[in-house]
Amino acid sequence: MKYVSVTGQARGRQPGYAPFCVFVGGLFALLAPVLGVAQTTWTNDKSPVLSPGSGWESAWVHFVSVIYQDSQFVMWYSGGDNTNEINLSIGRATSPDGMHWAKDTLNPVMQHNASQWDGIASWIPKVLKIGNAYAMWFTGATGGSHDLWQIGRATSMDGRVWVQDSTNPVIRVGAPGQWDAALVHTGSVLFDGATYRMWYTGLSQGYGSGSAGIGLAKSSDGIHWVKDTLDNPVLAAGPPGTWDAHGVGSCSVVYDSPSQSYHMFYDGNELDYFQGTSGIGYAWSADGIHWTKYADNPVLANNLSGSWTTVASAPFVLLRDSTLHMWYAGEGAGAAGTALGYATSPRVSTGVNVAEYSDAPTGRDFQLQQNYPNPFNPSTKIQFRVSSFAFVNLRVFDVLGREVRTLVNENLQSGSYETTFDATGLASGVYFYRIHAGEFVQTKKLTILK
Repeated sequence: MKYVSVTGQARGRQPGYAPFCVFVGGLFALLAPVLGVAQTTWTNDKSPVLSPGSGWESAWVHFVSVIYQDSQFVMWYSGGDNTNEINLSIGRATSPDGMHWAKDTLNPVMQHNASQWDGIASWIPKVLKIGNAYAMWFTGATGGSHDLWQIGRATSMDGRVWVQDSTNPVIRVGAPGQWDAALVHTGSVLFDGATYRMWYTGLSQGYGSGSAGIGLAKSSDGIHWVKDTLDNPVLAAGPPGTWDAHGVGSCSVVYDSPSQSYHMFYDGNELDYFQGTSGIGYAWSADGIHWTKYADNPVLANNLSGSWTTVASAPFVLLRDSTLHMWYAGEGAGAAGTALGYATSPRVSTGVNVAEYSDAPTGRDFQLQQNYPNPFNPSTKIQFRVSSFAFVNLRVFDVLGREVRTLVNENLQSGSYETTFDATGLASGVYFYRIHAGEFVQTKKLTILK
């Protein structure tokens, strides 16, 4: 281990280097069996599994969230009748197998409020059951000349009767000029017992203008959210000529515990009404911030042979018993309006070469470790690994993205390093530390607790 001062000067190699290499190599060995084979093929059901009904959902059903509890799948879905501008509400359904659904007799279980921030729409639900209660994040719209699409929260004791938070909306559009200044839509929400993470869709200039991206926000209570100011959007449109060149959005994120990795399924050409969605793609990440798109995207394309639909979009993916279950919106051939489809796949993998996940000196061996201790006062240690000669910059930022300290800023040889961050003079709170080493960029969070 090489120890680096806050000014970046090396203090010499120490015996701790070998155990750190063993740790990194062991981690990559763990990842390889799950992440090293080609992305698996989805088996698509040949007919819709949930179709529009009457009244409030007579035009279409769309955007779902599914959990598994009490030996059944429970779904919350968006429905609309296209009257009074948009008129979007949320329904509930249950299924023993994910394919045959019974709609709730109370539907819609949540409607928009004409006099509030969600005056014309409450839709795109994402539901978690936490303890004995349910929490839902959803998208609302004001309508009228000052139309705003923002994200709210509601809670329920039974999943059927919902009460909106008085603080809604809990995630608002960004300031003028920011990537999410025009709208934000609910994406995917995960909770690890301490932190909520939401990957959400943002757009800077309104429908049909600019390109949508996917951002990340975090919260300790599900109500007060902090957007990632360093890396947002964490997933952006592809280069010109690619299948997602006009934007990405409507994502679903799965955390796979054995591989300690995140897996995202998302729309290509999201929210571009001049192009239309172009299918469902896949990306993976070790930290939920830095994503690698699958080379053969989309994984569920439009106009599949023998399919009931010509367009596939808005995926929701649930990992259960080593199987990925996907419900998605379909329209076109065989669908009266927009209906819901269903597809399955074995546990997903990234499609990268296993050799990239060994302890050989490749570009993927650049590593940034979580600081320890954390939380801390007044100092903490940060370890990182450099696989080849590179200029390394390691800095600390506050939650507003302002730099508060530079820890490393110099050329370093390959090896493992440790630096000490002395937070004397800084206020308690959440901060972020970010490393640039060649083309490698990674950000992690630390907490000062005084």
